[in-house]
Amino acid sequence: MRSRILAAVVVRTSIVLSALLLGSQAAGAATTPIKVMTYNTHHGGTAASPVSTDFQLDTIAAENPDVVVLQEAYSTQLAYYVNGLNARQNTTAWHGTANKTCKQGVEPTCTSYTSESVMILTKLETVAVTPRLIWAKDDYHVARATLRMAVETADGTQVNVFVCHLPALSNGASARITYVNTFKTWAQSFAGPKLIGGDFNESPTLPAILSMKQLYADAWALAGSGNGYTHVKSGTMTLNSRIDYWFSELAAPIALNSVAVVGQIADSDHLGVVATYAIESTAVPTPALAPAPIVPAVTETTLFSDSFTAFDAAQWPTRVITGTQDSTIKFAATEGRLRIGDLKESVSGTHYYGISTVGFNLATSGCASVQLAQSPSLATTAYSMFAVVKDTSNLYRWYQSGGDLVAEKKVAGVKTTLANLQYTPATHQFLRIRKEANGATGTQDVVFETAADNLGVPGVFTERFRETWDSKVAATSLKVELKAGTSVAEAGAGSVYWDNVRVAANCK
Repeated sequence: MRSRILAAVVVRTSIVLSALLLGSQAAGAATTPIKVMTYNTHHGGTAASPVSTDFQLDTIAAENPDVVVLQEAYSTQLAYYVNGLNARQNTTAWHGTANKTCKQGVEPTCTSYTSESVMILTKLETVAVTPRLIWAKDDYHVARATLRMAVETADGTQVNVFVCHLPALSNGASARITYVNTFKTWAQSFAGPKLIGGDFNESPTLPAILSMKQLYADAWALAGSGNGYTHVKSGTMTLNSRIDYWFSELAAPIALNSVAVVGQIADSDHLGVVATYAIESTAVPTPALAPAPIVPAVTETTLFSDSFTAFDAAQWPTRVITGTQDSTIKFAATEGRLRIGDLKESVSGTHYYGISTVGFNLATSGCASVQLAQSPSLATTAYSMFAVVKDTSNLYRWYQSGGDLVAEKKVAGVKTTLANLQYTPATHQFLRIRKEANGATGTQDVVFETAADNLGVPGVFTERFRETWDSKVAATSLKVELKAGTSVAEAGAGSVYWDNVRVAANCK
């Protein structure tokens, strides 16, 4: 895929170890495969012309992993990595999320973020995303980002994948211990098998790695062939150069099948590590006669609900809050749903319309949910958007466009993508944004969730993303906004149908 003369060393070492079982996996149990890769990108590469990022993408695409964790990537590069993998593999399945590192602040509040981030990219279905800052100060950062993504393999088995980037330099040894101890406690709060990849900035015999090995198995130590060096310093590799790892949970039914060091030192100051695992399957055979669906008991206090049997102008007194509006796009309650459309046909520019409620107090574990009964045409990039809004500069929002379902925040006028899922209409019928007191961290969190339709009410909600609720999105008076539209000329975008809006306090 690349044609260039390199004065660099091409490194690839690998070994296959069949049926090496870690944990308590029973003999003969069904398994599901997952291939994972970690890569410190050195801010997208060491060269600008030609761009090293493209050579990194060539390496990743050639390995064809299911999940990739990146360190030292700029948060602004997320779309470049995602789009680059999709283009190289002729798919739209790749998606991902990033979490930025903190430069200044005092725990738990970061006052200044860097553009450096950790990322997780995947072509599997994303079930949930959880970011975290770990406060372990070093010469570069006061808190480093980590990220957990729960993914679903082909048979429905869920796996937690984490990315780590530990404090650097010899004087960061104590900070690395703090990081590892904090990380281990946090990671154990998630149910299900765990795989951890990243740049640990420490060789295998030092304290932070030894602490990790109390709960997790080092893939290279078990199955690697050769030295497994991954880091270049001053143009050389030394005994301290194995600092990039894959770890698997010792207590989980995980088999390591292979591990390899891959890549070229001309593209970054790190090489990648690829590991292939077999996870004990949790797939449940479909019964011959499925039981009737169980509707969860509703214990919340309902503040507002609307199934659009008619349009109630008193409850929806305003139109679009969060941007420009095109009132030539019509909306109406029809056949028990809110229809917004027809969306503009082959007209350039921005054209959105929608409706907004009065304000509601969601400060006490409140939530808002809606059914996206019908999206615009998935062959277009037309948008359907559901938001809880303080004002035009501060909000939380779900939006769907084409094959993407995106959780987004806008704080002080700055938009940030929080999670990007593959949109599945049946699975993502109901969208919910919820405020929750997190007993594990002591924070107030925003939680993004989805559920399937269960005869007009949501089934069990699945958490897709959470982070600390930003106080600028003041929860004491939030409006619900439903809108749809186009940002570029689209042919055949169609209409959007919303239904079953609900706002509640004390949500479960």
